[in-house]
Amino acid sequence: MQMYYLGIALLLIAVGAGALSALLFVYSVRGRTPVTPIVGSGMEIAGVVAFVLLMLSLAALWPEAAHLVGPGLVIGAILAAVSSAVMYIRVTCGHTLSLPWARRGVYLATTLACTSAVLLLTLFLLHRYDIRYVYDYSSEDLELRFRIAAIWAGQPGSLVVWALVGLLVAPSLIRRTRAFEPYVLTLLMSLQAVLLVFMLIRNPFAATLGPTNLPITPADGRGLNEQLHNVWMVIHPPTLFTSYGLLGVAFCFAVAGLWRRDYDGWVRLALPWMLAGWAILGLALTMGGYWAYESLGWGGYWGWDPVENSSLVPWLTGAALVHGLVLQKAHGGMRRTNFFLAILTYGLVFYASFLTRSGVLANFSVHSFVEEGLKGTMLTSLTIILLGSTALFIWRWRDVPRKPLSESLLSRDAAFILLIMAFVSLAVVIGLGTSMPWISSLKGLGYGLQHFFGQAFTLDDGTALNPTNKPFSDGRFSFTADFFKRTTPPLAVILVMLISVGPLFGWRDSNRQKLVQTIRWPGFVAIGLTAGAVVLGVRSLMALTYILFAIFAIGTNGIIIVRTLRSGWLRIGGYLAHVGMGLLLLGVIGSYAYSSDDLKMTIAQGTTQNAFGHSFTYWGEEKLPSGKTALRFEVDQGQAGHFVARPELYFNQRMGATMQTPAIKRSAWQDLYISPAGSLAADDPNAATLGKGQAGVVGPYQIKFKDFQIDNHADTTGIAEVGAAVVITDTRTSTVRTLVPKMRVDANQKTVVAMPLELGNGYKLTLANFSPNPQDAQAILRIEGLNLPLVPARAIIEVSTKPAIGLVWTGSLMMFFGALLAWLRRRQELAAVEVAARDGARRRVGGVLPGWLGSLR
Repeated sequence: MQMYYLGIALLLIAVGAGALSALLFVYSVRGRTPVTPIVGSGMEIAGVVAFVLLMLSLAALWPEAAHLVGPGLVIGAILAAVSSAVMYIRVTCGHTLSLPWARRGVYLATTLACTSAVLLLTLFLLHRYDIRYVYDYSSEDLELRFRIAAIWAGQPGSLVVWALVGLLVAPSLIRRTRAFEPYVLTLLMSLQAVLLVFMLIRNPFAATLGPTNLPITPADGRGLNEQLHNVWMVIHPPTLFTSYGLLGVAFCFAVAGLWRRDYDGWVRLALPWMLAGWAILGLALTMGGYWAYESLGWGGYWGWDPVENSSLVPWLTGAALVHGLVLQKAHGGMRRTNFFLAILTYGLVFYASFLTRSGVLANFSVHSFVEEGLKGTMLTSLTIILLGSTALFIWRWRDVPRKPLSESLLSRDAAFILLIMAFVSLAVVIGLGTSMPWISSLKGLGYGLQHFFGQAFTLDDGTALNPTNKPFSDGRFSFTADFFKRTTPPLAVILVMLISVGPLFGWRDSNRQKLVQTIRWPGFVAIGLTAGAVVLGVRSLMALTYILFAIFAIGTNGIIIVRTLRSGWLRIGGYLAHVGMGLLLLGVIGSYAYSSDDLKMTIAQGTTQNAFGHSFTYWGEEKLPSGKTALRFEVDQGQAGHFVARPELYFNQRMGATMQTPAIKRSAWQDLYISPAGSLAADDPNAATLGKGQAGVVGPYQIKFKDFQIDNHADTTGIAEVGAAVVITDTRTSTVRTLVPKMRVDANQKTVVAMPLELGNGYKLTLANFSPNPQDAQAILRIEGLNLPLVPARAIIEVSTKPAIGLVWTGSLMMFFGALLAWLRRRQELAAVEVAARDGARRRVGGVLPGWLGSLR
């Protein structure tokens, strides 16, 4: 009934909005109301609202309609996007009359896609389990915020977010990109059409089918993966796909620049979009790492998982592109390199999505979508995008002008070039390692590559995540974290060296004397603190090199920030990002290289054990308000006081798995990380609980429970005797006997009396309790007289320390805010150019008008 009333309300509002739109249209046609921008906009907005609400009301009033309306909206958005792209192509050929129709296609595609997204959200909020996607990822007990987040928990929903970002950006490009509009929007609308096709293939509006392949309406859904019940997972996926969408805009500007032979004009327009996409992608990577650290319990934040790496690679090439665009904007160099990097970066974005969604990483990643269905489509689309843009790049290669840069090694030009090379080299190494499951799956390559790389690195043949899996017959494999930990550090050292000294150089050359004066104090501080690290026990040459140059980078860029603030705070963005990278690297060294080994402790309830200068007292299990179970510890830190830690350990019935969440005590220098590994209930060693056919050991006796024997006289006397037939072996004498200890149940007196059997030596066998149900028949058998001490409940935890972990998060956020400042600066510069262009156009128009009219410009 709630859905019915909601549908009626939406329908009435839709009728009202439609009537308002029609009324404004009629009045405008009759001339009674002038067609002002306000009237025109009001008419369009009212019409859009009426359409959206009509679709939602239809889905609410007619449940089966959602299966038709949803795909219909997506198909309509695809057709609108394609028609818009076609109209824009006509505009590039000189058919200017097609421009209004192209723009209408943009608005229509955006409206239809947004309506489909709102419909999907509505289906989740209304608990529509007759929709398979809702059934798979939602449930009755799911909190509202997680029910909303469940929209992007699967393939179709995440594609909705990705496509929506591009479609919502598209209208903002109309009229603001001037000559670039038809070229950029042709490409952008084509990309969004492709994403919508992916979404349609994985149709999130499909019906839930029963065993007979007929539609059903389950009473409840399967629910969201328990590990995704986290605020970071609510915002991480949309953040990631927002970055993908913005990087797509920068890619479209680059290809548009090649298309219209404007090899410099695209840079000014693309740079703000590139900075925004790169910054948000970095933020998404940080969110994912923080979620892993505080939720999964394995103690780390970056496990070199292939899916994690697949988003890191475009971030690295994106960083190279940002520096290349800045260099081109300043001096006109790096034109060809920037076109290549723009194509490569978005190609890697698509490639990351392909790896995640194609099923290629199913046995090698904990994050990938196992189900296939998009592999062929995505691979075809990726090939077309890369081949098309690369072919245009090659075609224009000779036409792109070259401008020589400074040949001095002590110039910012040289530092930028080397930095770009370092970023790209790092991306190549990580990309190769990430792609190995796919590369090794190609016919005839698997075993040969295994033999070649297996001599130097540890490999995963698909059994690391699940030892019950069988290795692939084609020999495909993946690199373990060992590969990345050994290959990336040297390249990262070069990178941090360049961000240390590069910003100090002049664009063409540097004054050696001033350079030495500038680096003197940061150098002394870096050397001194590195020496302090040696005193504290750091011995690894690579770690000391990282520490030296990270501190040096923080010092040199900090000096530049102080000097640059006089010219305006928007100019410090790049230097602030460099400081953030220095802090991040220090945090990585501290938290990874010098974190303590996990100390595994089994602590009995009411007892205390010590670790890392802390005393841990276990007080048993505690039920949390959320319904989850936590292990309650009181942790004494000595003079620093004490606190209560509640690492969560509980069995999730819906998932059929035990879930664990660590407890983390944060401090300025390090985190104390407490991860639950298990719990053991209190145990009575004088008794054994056995099912039919099961055997157990109690003291010196081995007992096997065979079956119940029931002597039932309850019908006449109200008394029944229940016996448990057991085979008992005295392991001291090897004596074997078959006995039937009994319990007398008196229904009249409502009493249960045990009837023990003598075993000799003062011991007695007693049936202490029983459950005669056929499904779970059990008997509790006790040996009286053993008097063995009771074993209390125990908790198993793994404790470790994470030095300098706070620097990882601080550095990552500082990099994001630095990129944000850089974006604000470039956006402000672009806005100033747009204002100047508009003023110039008005002056030109005013020059040919009558004096009094020209003055109105």
